[in-house]
Amino acid sequence: MPSPALEPLAHLGTTVQAFVGRPASHDAVLRRAARRFGRRQAVVAPAGTLTYAELHAAVDSAATAVRSVADEGATIAVAMGHDLPLFLLPYVASRAGVTVLPLNTSLSPSAWRDQLDRARPEVVVADPDHIEAARTAAFGTDVAVVEAARAWTLDGTAAPESFEEADPDQTLALIATSGTTGVPKMSRVTTGGLIHAAMAYVHLLGLDGTDRSFVCLPLHYIGPLSAQTTTMPLVGGVNVIPAETTPHRAARAMATANITYVDAVPAWLGLLARSGDTAIPTWRTLIYGGAPMPQETASTLARRFPDLRLWDVWGLSETHGPATALRYDPSAPPMPGTVGRPIPGVEVRTDGDPGELLVRGANVTPGYADDAEVTDHVIVDGWLRTGDIGTVGPDGTVRLLDRAKDVIMRGGANVFSVEVEQLLASHPDVAEAAVFGVPDGLHDEAVFATVVMRSGSELDVMALRALVDDGIGRHAVPRRVTAVDVLPRNATGKIDKAALRAEALEGRRALHDPAPPR
Repeated sequence: MPSPALEPLAHLGTTVQAFVGRPASHDAVLRRAARRFGRRQAVVAPAGTLTYAELHAAVDSAATAVRSVADEGATIAVAMGHDLPLFLLPYVASRAGVTVLPLNTSLSPSAWRDQLDRARPEVVVADPDHIEAARTAAFGTDVAVVEAARAWTLDGTAAPESFEEADPDQTLALIATSGTTGVPKMSRVTTGGLIHAAMAYVHLLGLDGTDRSFVCLPLHYIGPLSAQTTTMPLVGGVNVIPAETTPHRAARAMATANITYVDAVPAWLGLLARSGDTAIPTWRTLIYGGAPMPQETASTLARRFPDLRLWDVWGLSETHGPATALRYDPSAPPMPGTVGRPIPGVEVRTDGDPGELLVRGANVTPGYADDAEVTDHVIVDGWLRTGDIGTVGPDGTVRLLDRAKDVIMRGGANVFSVEVEQLLASHPDVAEAAVFGVPDGLHDEAVFATVVMRSGSELDVMALRALVDDGIGRHAVPRRVTAVDVLPRNATGKIDKAALRAEALEGRRALHDPAPPR
């Protein structure tokens, strides 16, 4: 399939492009795929394998079941595992005309309850593994809890004519952001935003009907929704949903399934790179993001899989996934933090040098479901305030320096935690590093570092502090460096600096205020 054509969007400036011939909705995407690729495999999952014609019929059945418990325009929550029924999420939402709140199954019922209180769905649809957690989360509310066998069934058929044409401006889903800048927000995911992001991937990566995508990230994340669930039906490729997504088993599963395309986070890829020497002969495209990619992981993957094209993609839930992309060149690795140029249809600028990165374009969310005031603060004149600090070069190349929340104020100087982390991780004995600020009452914040040492290596605090002193300056030298076996991570796989900061503060309190003798 040829790459989508582009045309200028005058109201966004001459540098912004839009895709010509973009399908109007996810329903239109699936109907076209069923006509063009009806007999081809569409999805391979633990619950079954469907062709595009069968996928079209399954969406009809599920959309009919949804409409039996919720009216058009309603919001429904979905608590389902990583399998075929959840894969249908955007297509069922589009055809049934509802907005879906996918509940992250790694979170507790209390976290679900917070999302239910803010999104106010009419019903929660849950599979057998999550029905009790859903009932706990909804207890004492007006939200009904319905078993998926009744409200998300793939059995039976329904005439396509029973559904009206889908709204191209529909809010398909509400995605809870990772909360790295505070309380998670409920970002509106639109059909137009997802389709534009997916077509950008097709254009950038050269995806076609021979591609087989390995869906290792949870299906309720924004990444798979744009990069895989929406992308493959555009070109007639296959989405493979594995029963087991642990890195040490993934390579063998990918080789068996003839995988060509993967979207993953650096932490998962680091474990995969060190898990063995299993060959994956068909693997040709990898995209990654969500956290800085360690140089060693990228170089190891490039060495193990010489035909693999590696792409670093920077974006947010609010950009429906991608905003910029950079192809990794093992012969000339990029400067740490460099994430490439904007994808088609997107502009990026800063409000200073360095400054907060601002994004606008066809795949930026229209706002948040739970707070109009937050929307007005975060999206100003069409520009999304990302909360990331960085620079934009003369050629448009974007470099990330830090999250705004993670910039450490040290005696009037800014310490960019990501910059310190990348320098510490360059030490041959350090596998991974997390840097964060802790209030010290003297110079605003003290710089703290927590590292994971490589196997057989011992922590040398003085050597690491000297490395930062020489590479950045005395103001960035960590006051304390500790080693752990594993860094804590949040539900999206990002390092949980709030947990590290809380642990450091507790340790300081214990040091200065020891428990009284018994």
